[in-house]
Amino acid sequence: MNVLRSDMAFAIIVAFVLQCPSFADTDGDADAWQELSGEVDLQDAVVAGNWRRTPEGLITDATRSSRLLLPYLPTTEYDFRVKFTRTSGVHSIALMFVSGRGQASFEVDAWGQHLAGLQMIGGQTLQVNPTRSGGHALVNGRSYTVMVQVRKDRVRAYLNGMLLSEHQTDGSDLSLPDVWRMPNRQSLGIGAYDAATTFHSIEVRPVRGGAALMASAPASRGQPSNTSARPSSTASSESIAKRAASSSHPRVLIVIANQDFFYREYHDPRVQLERAGIVVEVAAARKQICRPHANSGEQGSGEVMPDLAVADADASRYDAIMFSGGWGASMYQYAFQGSYANRAYNGDRQTKAAVNKLLNDFVKQDKYVGALCHGVSVLAWARIDGKSILDGKRAVASPRQSPVGIYNGQRGQPLSRWNSEVNGARLSPARSIGDARTSADDVLADGKVITGEDDNSAELFGATLAALLTER
Repeated sequence: MNVLRSDMAFAIIVAFVLQCPSFADTDGDADAWQELSGEVDLQDAVVAGNWRRTPEGLITDATRSSRLLLPYLPTTEYDFRVKFTRTSGVHSIALMFVSGRGQASFEVDAWGQHLAGLQMIGGQTLQVNPTRSGGHALVNGRSYTVMVQVRKDRVRAYLNGMLLSEHQTDGSDLSLPDVWRMPNRQSLGIGAYDAATTFHSIEVRPVRGGAALMASAPASRGQPSNTSARPSSTASSESIAKRAASSSHPRVLIVIANQDFFYREYHDPRVQLERAGIVVEVAAARKQICRPHANSGEQGSGEVMPDLAVADADASRYDAIMFSGGWGASMYQYAFQGSYANRAYNGDRQTKAAVNKLLNDFVKQDKYVGALCHGVSVLAWARIDGKSILDGKRAVASPRQSPVGIYNGQRGQPLSRWNSEVNGARLSPARSIGDARTSADDVLADGKVITGEDDNSAELFGATLAALLTER
């Protein structure tokens, strides 16, 4: 009886807030809602997790960071509404939305603390940014409705009609946390973290005549874009989501280690590249969770699920490749003859051969190859026609130590720069470019080879590569 009364009280409260004019759904000039569930092609739209279509809606199993790309590319103000039921788990449900040039998530029951809010804002998670709201524990088996309102100067987010988060923004300070990374930063998405969930309905509506479903990929740079609103029920066998993700924007492959990559040297370049409209994919030795060095600037656990194994990467799909640093990058050193005390850093012959072939393909296709900090050692030990990629090239490399191992037959721990020096690179002295007090400006491009000194150079590295790819 108490449970019944509780549910009745909950229903009354929900009905009240949904009718209250001070809450959501108050834009009288909004267009009609459009249902997206039927437009989703599960063969191409799944980013992570196992999804299936049922009469009740789209269902995901309890996979970490399970997420789905939606066939909607907003170009103006809009509302994004999802009705869902979490059936297992204790973690968050997320709506990935776009505002201006930014993409972020609204989450409910997040971080194991029953939090709700927007993330990221200025690089801060909802744990610490001003949109944090506490006490929002979802009840498994109960249906909820979440909505995000995106306007040119603000974002508002609601749970069952009640305003939980609001942020004044043009989108420039928004970014997605790694657990919700999407292959297209212009599209909407949904996600569930380690929680089996049924998404009963997924709706959008443009406001004041905005754009609706996109039945084709965004126009190429320099070409007029078609923003006319029309449903895509007659879409071809190649899904809308896939075509959106395969637009004319440049593409970069970032390679990280499965164990001990340096988080900032992955994250900061990625942010700069994606802000420039560049599509980023991540590869590692194995398509398994990648774990960063502790205290390397990670957000939360800092774990990253790569999009593919490096052996499956095809250079023809990308405009550039970059290797993030961290001692784990040692596993990709093709011609290195020593060994490391940490077995994970030794890698395996098959992966090293795949990396070397991939680098050969990038160079032969006259595309950019780059690396940061200890990642530069991967370029140093790569071989093209028997020579190092860095042989005779102007480069920068890290003055920090390499991992403990056997070098030239002796146990030691030389500076990471040693790898480039012994392979013929024309190295600049540490912190010698620009301000000698910092390595933040120490990035060099010699032809199609780009190197950065360490994590302090990571942001500039990403901006430099973005400029080279977009100013062609």
